[in-house]
Amino acid sequence: MEPLRPRDHLPHTWSAFFARHGSLTPVQEQAIPFILAGRATLVSAPTASGKTEAVIAPLLERYLLGPTAARGDEPTPHILYICPTRALVRDLYEQLAGPLAGLNVSLGMKSGDTGPVSTSQPPAVLITTPESTDSLLTRAPRLLASLQAVVLDEIHLFDGGVRGDHLRCLLQRIEYVRAYSQRAAGVDPPIPLQRVALSATVPEPEAVARRFLAGDSPAGEAAIVAVSGGRQIEAATQPLYGLDDLVIALAQRAGDRLGIYKTLIFCNTRNEVEQIAAYLRGRLPFEAALFVHYSNVDAARRREVEDGFAQASVAICVASSTLELGIDIGSIDDVALVGPPPSLTSLLQRIGRGGRHTGVTRVLCLPRSALEDVRFAALLELASDPALAARFQPAASPFRPSVLVQQVFSLLKQSPTGGIRLADLRRVAPDEYDDTVLRQILDHLVELDYLRRGGLGEWRPAQRLHDLADRHEIYSNIGADPLAAVVVDAFSGRTIAQTRRVLAKGETFLLDGKLLEVVWRDRYRLGVRPAAKQRSDETLRFMTAPYAVPVEVGQAMAAHLGLAPNQMALIHGAEHAVLFHFWGSLYGALLAAILQASLWPEEDDGIVSSLSEVCLRLPAGLARLPAWDEFLARQELRRLMPRVEPSLDLGRFHPLLPPDLAYLAAQVQCDLPRFEQLYRAATLVSPPAGLRSQLLELIE
Repeated sequence: MEPLRPRDHLPHTWSAFFARHGSLTPVQEQAIPFILAGRATLVSAPTASGKTEAVIAPLLERYLLGPTAARGDEPTPHILYICPTRALVRDLYEQLAGPLAGLNVSLGMKSGDTGPVSTSQPPAVLITTPESTDSLLTRAPRLLASLQAVVLDEIHLFDGGVRGDHLRCLLQRIEYVRAYSQRAAGVDPPIPLQRVALSATVPEPEAVARRFLAGDSPAGEAAIVAVSGGRQIEAATQPLYGLDDLVIALAQRAGDRLGIYKTLIFCNTRNEVEQIAAYLRGRLPFEAALFVHYSNVDAARRREVEDGFAQASVAICVASSTLELGIDIGSIDDVALVGPPPSLTSLLQRIGRGGRHTGVTRVLCLPRSALEDVRFAALLELASDPALAARFQPAASPFRPSVLVQQVFSLLKQSPTGGIRLADLRRVAPDEYDDTVLRQILDHLVELDYLRRGGLGEWRPAQRLHDLADRHEIYSNIGADPLAAVVVDAFSGRTIAQTRRVLAKGETFLLDGKLLEVVWRDRYRLGVRPAAKQRSDETLRFMTAPYAVPVEVGQAMAAHLGLAPNQMALIHGAEHAVLFHFWGSLYGALLAAILQASLWPEEDDGIVSSLSEVCLRLPAGLARLPAWDEFLARQELRRLMPRVEPSLDLGRFHPLLPPDLAYLAAQVQCDLPRFEQLYRAATLVSPPAGLRSQLLELIE
């Protein structure tokens, strides 16, 4: 393509987005020509590289401001910007509100934290989430009939998960609504939607583009804009034997003349967040405001935390994964990680929050064991070496059919006749799910009293679905059962948090790092006030998915310790042996089950046991793994399935699938062919003395 001349190509948006910088960043130079030309485009670049402006400015020029812009009489959304979290929706809205107001372009946002979108005066640019997009499709699909472009932000966070499957279905539904409207207006063939996706650096951008951008692009195949680079990672590791070590570490870093005034502490569970925040209150040896942030805290309270932390001059915020993404919380000098995050993606998101205005990202790693120390080291090596990270890239996850259950419910809510036919579900389902499977899903929902049969070839909602819809529980594929209680201030009634744990009057608990007492309760609410007593009866508990270490991280740990690919280390003891497989949580559990069934079938269950995600305890040594037995592997996987299912991200409607399909879907996510490949290639070695000592430290 010809070199971009910014002022000529961006006559309306240059001043609003780029004039203060005087030039374009590399990702902007490469992406803007493709988007201006109408190409489906995947923009992959590091944090703070200008991806948002690279996308929104040319879309505004093409569809709302330039000579080819739509000139309709009625207001309608032209650009839909889909973000992974409600907080990012609000943050992006605030980032774009000023420039778009100056361009006289209306901007709106819709998420679970906002009110509905006006159907009479909808904005030209709408920022939302997949779940709110689903809700909009059911309530007012006509608002999307004139949509011209969709932006998928942070697509790497959707890809490979149930929300990514949901998003693919929603894109199909939007395309159908648009095509129907265009044909009714005499436009045939319909003009496809321009799709644009933004991502952090990903190893296989072409595959991501095929999954999300292959929607009959108006200008050929998707363009890939990939810009490498990123900030240097400056990591320090300090063992965390107790929370007093955290206090000491924070004090040392604050006093080391590193210019650290604001620290973001990440934990892996909400309960850890509460415990650490409660411990830090009153124990820090320096003056600092202390904040707590996680998803169950009420939206208004989360916003107070984000604003307070951003404005504070010296502060610490203890957070779960909710602050991994680019929410505006001001300049962060230091990031501390209590325990290693579950994946490389999560690590990069967390450490990327620090040092955004410098060339260095500081991170304090706080392992609580030798095993966590090795996991930290392996993740940091992957983070600093893209070629190495590509070797340990997770396999693409197959589509989860539980999303089709949710789509049935949503399509019924959208239907003007109150019923759906097989063709309606066929339009959103992947080709690998044929009509026979789709009928099985629909008929099973009839058996469960979510659907009832209508006219010939038609299904309609039954009472259980009406109940779900009344509670607005049909738009999301994540989460668990409806929340049992809302925590409110006993005197003002202000909502503080949500929880599934219902406490009795007089009980105390930790929330937001503070001790609270239940003053009153009714069916759905807990009224609380600050407690006078010094110790809590408990920390308020939240439902948290099991923490499963993926096989890719396990293999990276083996490589860090010096094991060759496909090697397992076997250490013989006086009464037992320890097998270091480094296959992660799921494959480690399956390996244990296969070894017990093959070698010690008459012994009690558990004679082969998992000591951690990287090793097994065996009753005796062995020279090699038993020969591969496909039937035995499938049998043991079926037996293990109830235990491993919660870690597979199968979607909240998975239990409503026909049993055989539900099991098959779970089995496919386990990727037994990959396990077989690892199993057949595995060789057992006796580690040298130095490695043997390192390995034994992992189980102490």
